[in-house]
Amino acid sequence: MKSRKSMDTSDRVEPERWTVDIDDEAEKLAEVLDIDLGTPVAVNPPEPEAGPQSGLEGWRRQWRGRPALVPRWLRSPHDRKVTVRWAIRYVSYVGAYHVLRGPKYAWRIAASAPRGAVRIIRAMSKWAADVESRPLRIAAVEDRATSEYLRLLSAHRSAVHRRLVICGFVLVALSAWVAVAVSPDIAGWVRAASLITIVVGLGTVGRRPGRPVLDHAIVRPRARKLTADIVTRAFLAAGMCKEADPITFPQPIQRDGNGWRAVIDLPWGVTAEQAIKRRDRLASGLDLDEGQVWPGRVRGTTGSARRVALWVADEDPYAKPSGHWPWAEDKSETSLFDPLPFGQDQRGRLIDLRLMFTSVLVGAIPRMGKTLAARLLLLAATLDTYTQLHVYDGKGGQDWRPFARIAHRCGFGARAEVVQRLLNDLRELRDDMNDRYGRLAELPADLCPEARVTPRLASNTALELHPVVIGIDECQRYFEDPTYGDEIVSLLTELAKVGPAVGIVVVLATQKPDAHSVPTRLRDVIGTRFALKTMTYQSSEAVLGAGSYSAGYDASRFQRAHKGVGWLIGADDSGDVDDAVVVRSFLTTATDVEQVIDRARAARLAAGTLSGVAAGEEPDQVDQVNVLDDVRGVFAPGEERLWSERILNRLVAFRPGYYTGWTPAQLATALKPYGVVTRQVWGTTDDGDQANRRGIDRADVDAARSET
Repeated sequence: MKSRKSMDTSDRVEPERWTVDIDDEAEKLAEVLDIDLGTPVAVNPPEPEAGPQSGLEGWRRQWRGRPALVPRWLRSPHDRKVTVRWAIRYVSYVGAYHVLRGPKYAWRIAASAPRGAVRIIRAMSKWAADVESRPLRIAAVEDRATSEYLRLLSAHRSAVHRRLVICGFVLVALSAWVAVAVSPDIAGWVRAASLITIVVGLGTVGRRPGRPVLDHAIVRPRARKLTADIVTRAFLAAGMCKEADPITFPQPIQRDGNGWRAVIDLPWGVTAEQAIKRRDRLASGLDLDEGQVWPGRVRGTTGSARRVALWVADEDPYAKPSGHWPWAEDKSETSLFDPLPFGQDQRGRLIDLRLMFTSVLVGAIPRMGKTLAARLLLLAATLDTYTQLHVYDGKGGQDWRPFARIAHRCGFGARAEVVQRLLNDLRELRDDMNDRYGRLAELPADLCPEARVTPRLASNTALELHPVVIGIDECQRYFEDPTYGDEIVSLLTELAKVGPAVGIVVVLATQKPDAHSVPTRLRDVIGTRFALKTMTYQSSEAVLGAGSYSAGYDASRFQRAHKGVGWLIGADDSGDVDDAVVVRSFLTTATDVEQVIDRARAARLAAGTLSGVAAGEEPDQVDQVNVLDDVRGVFAPGEERLWSERILNRLVAFRPGYYTGWTPAQLATALKPYGVVTRQVWGTTDDGDQANRRGIDRADVDAARSET
């Protein structure tokens, strides 16, 4: 515990000079008290009020968190259907597999039949001769125990006589059976059945160890029953406990979906976060791949800072294709305020993502599902007829082209005109965002209780408070533009910081998640992050945020076969989704995109909410700006040279919606591709003083215009 004390010559310690830094000791205190950090601790809490309501609430708290009496797959009609379907497919496949290999199995049995006959004859001969009693008779002779030897000899002769009689009956029965199998007077099916029975029996007895008759129809993964000894060994190997201070199990290990779940209490002073960080060591202790081992926190009243829920999958849960998006076929309309199905976790549980009142950043290396994940979010937004879409694709491929039929603004590629179009669009959205706050301030408290957009306000077209979703794929191409990149980043930062409360959502996707491609000032104001496979842990932290690697969230550990799989942070603020969870995002094909956009366009036409490019507006009407011509136009007759700041003042007055906020450096960057450079220009200030500042020569502008 830290303390600070001022220097004092007095022997008396004044209490007010001591302070305690509780933040540094909170985690240790939680371990000692065996509570969760999120659980409030009250000193001398008041007694609950008497009455049936308090008793009912106490009963609910007591039973909250108990395991269900009936398994989930029996309670859910969907899960029952899936289970029955799986069982039918499994039995059908295994049956067909073995039927097709019937001749192979028959040959193995027939080849082993002679060996089986020899084994049976040898075993019966030894049994009839009472070979097992021979060592006893030899021992009696060596010990000169005459009476004992005579008794053993008499028992031996009696046993041999009895067993020979039994063997005789058995031989007669077998001979009769063989006679039936080869007799031409017996029905064919009887002879065949008898022969098959004899061959199968002899072949089964004669098979060799390690060479089974039947092949394995399905190669099972390295899954075994998880026991307390195995789990303890893993935590010992990971250095999370000692033999003198072992882990404990507050409840039995049990099956949970396609794996095993163990709840573990770590030794005092060891936190659950430490176990999460050492997932690779736990996997080594379990002798499994890291993708099958998933430790997590147990929070709430049933958890503590040292309680871990360890889920071990039977097989790699992400080494298979992503599931189909549930809304691709059976969803015609939704609201952006509602959560959307985004993917599944390692146990196959549905993970929802709430897009309203947040911004999203998706990052990964190429061909890992980054574009599909970002496109899924905007595809869900299209199903809200009141949501306005602004879609830009830095690559300019085919992935985002279908959105042009429903988007208010769109652009594909990173050409100069597309960059200018995006810049103009963001400026308009910034102005609209500021106007929205003014309109919200004028509404009564009953319509706007939390000073932000509600579903009722969003559906009122007269208020123009509809949700706006800005989706930019390969955003780094726009951010790296030498002329407008910095302003684009600044506008998006402002929209992501202030816009969510008034219904403006920003969705960014990049394959270069670093501080240069996506500046920190923009990343830090984005509340939802999805990091798929990255090359390094530094790139993973660039998406998930600083400190994510030390917390155990590292997207660089994903395999290249894990397409569409990533760490999701900030999916929902309701508490239903953990702060960080691994998700396999749903898959949407090109056909799915076309179908969803067709349904969304038809719904918007019916509601009268189709606007912008999708409604036939030509975006180039407002996007064509030629900086070179504008600079030449601000030169008055007789002016040969102008300072850059004076040119900017005139440009802002001429086209305020475009040049507002420009700096002399930005103007110089915009003119550089035309060959126009700034130079020292002698001029007169407004006060009449002479000064030498950076400016532009009109002759250079005229020469550049003549060349273009």
